[in-house]
This record gives sequence, C-alpha cells and structure tokens, in this order.
Amino acid sequence: MLAERNTSLPYRAEVRAARRGDRSAFETLVRSVQRPVFGLCLRLLRVEAEASEVAQETFLRAYQNLHRYDDGKPFDLWVMAIARNLCLDLLRRRTRMLTDNVDDMHELLPSGAPSAEDGVIAGEEHRSLESALSTLSVDDREVLSLYYVQRRTTKEIAVVLGVAPGTIMARLFRAREKLRKRMTAEHEEVA
Repeated sequence: MLAERNTSLPYRAEVRAARRGDRSAFETLVRSVQRPVFGLCLRLLRVEAEASEVAQETFLRAYQNLHRYDDGKPFDLWVMAIARNLCLDLLRRRTRMLTDNVDDMHELLPSGAPSAEDGVIAGEEHRSLESALSTLSVDDREVLSLYYVQRRTTKEIAVVLGVAPGTIMARLFRAREKLRKRMTAEHEEVA
C-alpha cells in the first residue's frame, strides 16, 4: 500500500522538503509541472506573454501557500487549479475578448509533418482547428485543453475545476459537439 501511495503521489517528498525551506526541492516541483501549467494558461488566455506571467504568478502563489497544500492529493492538480483560477481572474478583468491571436497559436503547435506537403496540410488543419477553438467559450476551451492537450482524466479535470466528474463528461460532450459543428461549417464554407 505504501508503494502504491508513493506512485500515485510522486511529489510528496519534494513538497515536504520545500516546506522545510529546501529551495531546490521547490525548483524540482516547478520543473515537473511548469509545462502543463504554461500550456493550460496559454490555451485559456491565448496570449503568450500573459500566459507566461500567469504561470509565474501560479508558482509564486503555490510557494506562498505551500503550507495549505493537502499532501494527500496530487500536487500537480493543486497547481493546475491555482493556474486556472488566476487565468479566469484575468479573463474577467479583460474589457474585451482577444480574437486575433489564432495565427500566433499556430506557430506554437508542432507540425510533426514528414514532408513539406504534409506540413502545409497539417498547418491548415491546425489553423482551422485553432480558428474553431477560438470561437468557443473559455469553459469549452479549458475542458478540451485539459482533456486532449494535457491528457488529463475526467476525474483529474474535476479536481482542477472543482466539479463532479459527471459534469466534466457532460461539458466535454457539449464542447466537442460545438467544435464539430464549427469545424463542419468552416469546411463547408471552404468547399
């Protein structure tokens, strides 16, 4: 049982060391979750500079509140919840929604294309997907990003968002349907 607990909560030793003032332990914690945190921030905010700022603020808040962290729960999900809340706070403060940064997101996505032609096709598909995603609400982009990009389970997403797993399944279904309809409409416009 102890081995199972250590496997499911890999950050426990680092959290305890960081609480005792070990800066290198906290740096290890940051390195282990900084990519998914930045990825979530970027998906929600769609502006790299803002995402970077919010990610930094997330780790500052995590450090300041490390004494509040329940080490019986996954550390990465706790930090993701902090990042999500900071992103939502920033989005609430915005006076207008940013919709012209879709092309900027395309450059951040890996093409994975073996040939130039495949690269062009993949680029078009990414632009089309990002364009359709940009028309969705923050809540829809958030749940799709956590599930498909971050590869989180519905239970993990439920922890981050503070809702029941069934709610996440329903939100995923609705978000996928909206995305499918937008992608279909865009495809029909081009054809």
